[in-house]
Amino acid sequence: MTDLTNAAGVPHSRNASNPEKDGSLRDCGTCPFSQTEFCRAVRETDIGGRRLKTHGSVRPRQHIYKTGESRGQIVILRDGWAIRFVLTPDGRRQILSILLPGDIAGGEFLMREEARVSVQALATPVRYCAFDIADLKEIAKKDPSLIWTFVGIEIAEHEASEALMVGLGRRNAEQRIARLVLDIYERLEKRGLAEGNTIPFVLRQSTIADLLGLTQVHVSRVMTAMKAQGIMKLARGSLTILDMRALRAIA
Repeated sequence: MTDLTNAAGVPHSRNASNPEKDGSLRDCGTCPFSQTEFCRAVRETDIGGRRLKTHGSVRPRQHIYKTGESRGQIVILRDGWAIRFVLTPDGRRQILSILLPGDIAGGEFLMREEARVSVQALATPVRYCAFDIADLKEIAKKDPSLIWTFVGIEIAEHEASEALMVGLGRRNAEQRIARLVLDIYERLEKRGLAEGNTIPFVLRQSTIADLLGLTQVHVSRVMTAMKAQGIMKLARGSLTILDMRALRAIA
């Protein structure tokens, strides 16, 4: 596959914008995720006189990177939602996880050159900060504590995969959907992106189906029932949990 690089020599996807042109993301002081463990470890670090962090964006439903690409970066979502997914040999999609603002993608590049999964924006544009793997490894030689940050990234991805496996194997459709809604709510609430019990919600029923191993018809039936029972309601681009206790009991 052709190696695509920007002017600074940083690989990027065909669909990604030129990172250096996205000036609105350059100031860490305005980023709500600048105090996360990873960002604290590498923030404002210079290597050879250049800034470690670059920036980029993709339009809705475009890829940040695809399976088989050699991106060589860890990416932190600043705005927008994305998915990590693989395609089966017959072309069916299995979504592995939902990426929200503040989540990290590309941890696999710490261990391998080519991506084994694809990362794609959902129905919203995605803006992100990108950190070159080679630079991070150079920093880790000087500050070995960064290695534990790398380990934490890999553990988080592994735990998310385990949780999905448990849901697919041991929960029914209603429980899977309740667990998904609760998980997204808790992640957004922790990051200050919820307003009371209302959260942004851009997942289509087809996306939920491909994540949870259900049919789109089944997803529609369960979510309609939950709305009828007064557990939650959906408005355009948002979801409100009306009965948190009932949702937790189902999940």
